[in-house]
Amino acid sequence: METTGSPNKMKKLQRGVMLLLMLFASGCANGIFYQPSRRMAPAPDSRGLQYEAVDFKSTDGTPLKGWWLPARGNAKGTVIHFHGNAQNMSTHVQYADWLPAAGYNLFVFDYRGYGQSGGAPSRKGLLRDGVAALTTVHARSDVDQTELFVWGQSLGGTVALQSMVHANIPIKAAIIDSTFYSYSKIAADKMRQFPWFLQPLRLFRPLLISGGYDASSAVKNLPELPIFFIHGEKDRVIPASHSQKLHQLAPAHSTLWIVPGADHCDAVLRFPEEVKPKIIKFLD
Repeated sequence: METTGSPNKMKKLQRGVMLLLMLFASGCANGIFYQPSRRMAPAPDSRGLQYEAVDFKSTDGTPLKGWWLPARGNAKGTVIHFHGNAQNMSTHVQYADWLPAAGYNLFVFDYRGYGQSGGAPSRKGLLRDGVAALTTVHARSDVDQTELFVWGQSLGGTVALQSMVHANIPIKAAIIDSTFYSYSKIAADKMRQFPWFLQPLRLFRPLLISGGYDASSAVKNLPELPIFFIHGEKDRVIPASHSQKLHQLAPAHSTLWIVPGADHCDAVLRFPEEVKPKIIKFLD
């Protein structure tokens, strides 16, 4: 009896271990996409920058927070910045807070669950927040509605592209920095890095990571506005091949720059003398 029962017990144990591994992998996948922090770094005025705190609501009523940094002198345009998946706008504003000195208004904001914004992050929720951010900026009386630009970094690039598709707001051009082709594609890339005993989970990837609201589908559905894809050559978080594939979907109206020596989203911070002038030239 003992000998006969052992294989059944072993099969049950294997099924239990696989179920636990699937749950573990699902949690890891969620962690890849959303790593918010409620802790706020010092506001822009701590660095001598003028700013205005902005309270607005998402399309489903979730309260959101943003910062408006006005251009110095006459504004040449307005840039709406969509930050990446970690921390909040107070840490990501450093990527773009030099734009006001270059003559551009800057609006940064936090998605739901990030910083002081309400709610909890979700794929559909972040899209709603992005649409609300574009609508809020477009409605301001101190902006030229024909000179609106978007800059999305990492996860923010995907949210920005999808928001432009779903919002009835005219965007003149977009900078998409270090984003991923699709949720399923980046999940597949990450799963390849699992240790050998977790490799069977790759078979369940379609069940763990659903499709939808991807950068790739957004690029296909956008009007032919100029898109500047930027990606670090040595990006260890999202391979540069993701931006290359996105660029291939819109070759006629997009530009791709693989920045030598740059890692994930850090090109503008590591090589400012080279990157900032190219961004300004694109916006101008």
